[in-house]
Amino acid sequence: MSALNNRRNSTRHDQQEVLSLTIISSSLNPELLGKKIDASTVDVSATGLRIKVDSILPADSTINMSIQLKHDPGEFFLTGKVRWCREIKEAGIYQAGIMLLGIINTATDYERWRRIVK
Repeated sequence: MSALNNRRNSTRHDQQEVLSLTIISSSLNPELLGKKIDASTVDVSATGLRIKVDSILPADSTINMSIQLKHDPGEFFLTGKVRWCREIKEAGIYQAGIMLLGIINTATDYERWRRIVK
């Protein structure tokens, strides 16, 4: 088991879902503020997502996400922080790790997500 897997505190589930992102903070790339991006999940957990996207997402960017799971009728509105982003074998295709944030005083579905994705 790799060191990365040892740091995870929730189970990952291979699950491909459609995802819509909006960058709400990027201190290193302020020109990305408000940019909307379509993506898909590679795997999901109660505390994060691994996504596939066709543009680079700068690490430490904060993003708002909208996602609808195939097995759940409701849409989830979540906020997360990009932990890493790297190009995969296909040129121009990236994978990124997103840590979900439970932000106080912000309307998100974080707690409901944690209950559904165990």
